[in-house]
Amino acid sequence: MNNWIPKNLRNLPDKMLNKSVFWLLGILVLFQLACSSRSEGVMSRREMRSFLVDYHLLEGVLSAQGIVEEDVKDNYYHALFEKYGITKADFDSSLVYYTKNPKVFERIYNGVTNDLDEIKADVISGKYFPVLPDSIRLKPEIKEIWSLDSAFHAIGDSSRSKLFFTVKNKNLLSKDVYYFSFRMRAFPHDSILSGYTIFRVHYADGQTDSLCHEVLNDSIFRRYKYTLIAKRNFKIDSLSGVFYENLQDVDSFCVYVDSVVLKRKYVPALQDSIKLQLDTVPAKQDSIVTAADSVSMYQDSIKVKKDTLSSNRVHQHIRRHSK
Repeated sequence: MNNWIPKNLRNLPDKMLNKSVFWLLGILVLFQLACSSRSEGVMSRREMRSFLVDYHLLEGVLSAQGIVEEDVKDNYYHALFEKYGITKADFDSSLVYYTKNPKVFERIYNGVTNDLDEIKADVISGKYFPVLPDSIRLKPEIKEIWSLDSAFHAIGDSSRSKLFFTVKNKNLLSKDVYYFSFRMRAFPHDSILSGYTIFRVHYADGQTDSLCHEVLNDSIFRRYKYTLIAKRNFKIDSLSGVFYENLQDVDSFCVYVDSVVLKRKYVPALQDSIKLQLDTVPAKQDSIVTAADSVSMYQDSIKVKKDTLSSNRVHQHIRRHSK
């Protein structure tokens, strides 16, 4: 009946025996807790197993889809850490902790292997095809695409060409979001109170989306910001714009520009799909397009912020640039 009690304790009085057994059990419990205690930030065995399964699946999908760019891969791994609410440092700490307990780590990895084998069997049997979760697969990227001078000054008509720019990039695509910003200071000249700045997206079918800002000629440095979404379902030929222009032909002006930034926001995983769904550019017709029609088309595509140019100036600008 008492075979589990050590021999040297069996002959003790019941009271002393009960006390000895109590202390023995207490020591065993403390020993068990000491062996199983984890440092703060260390993942539980179940979390570690689940994370490692997702980690290996992610590596497999990235390899299968031919994603080799390190910055793109880093975004995917970062999203995986976010899914589990941990950092890379937390994972590293967990890995160090479990590798110091080989038997525990072996059991965890046996579970990982079993889970992956089950997934592999499901794939082979046609139950499903493993893909990246939308939270990872559809994560957007933002890249700088400005390759021209980020700071310059233009004085007089001879340097007017500096105020115009065109950016061509074969990767520009419908559904892109463009963030264009810069600082500029325009000095007073020829009693002209203001000019304007404009940013455009040019589509393959010849249409244009635009945004304008009014520029005050008061010698004050201001930051101008544009956010323009390429909504039309056509390939994008280029981006262009004007840092400074006015509605009167003058030779004397002085403009300083710096901190030019142009960024493209897009979803890498959707690029091929978007390309396949783009509308084709209609064939050119022989019918003559009148100047009035051209102005009307331009008016439909341009979007002007409420606090920028007055209505009359906008119409003048349209007539001037729709030729």
